[in-house]
Amino acid sequence: MTEQATGAQHPQPRPRSGGHQPAIVEKDVTGAQSLIRSLEEVGADTVFGIPGGAILPAYDPMMDSSKVRHVLVRHEQGAGHA
Repeated sequence: MTEQATGAQHPQPRPRSGGHQPAIVEKDVTGAQSLIRSLEEVGADTVFGIPGGAILPAYDPMMDSSKVRHVLVRHEQGAGHA
């Protein structure tokens, strides 16, 4: 359905407050690099997990990070309690 059909209107986005500047867009940044940078920006210093499968590409930039450390767990469900 369209806006005309439903009569619904979406609010316009508000400008950001607090002086936050939009991030500078870099070329050739992988999703894994973006993930680790995001963890660094929010102050996450430790992640728990088991390397392998779909998450494996994130481990290269994580090992290059001086701010985020990885703790290897023995069991995936157990990592939720760490």
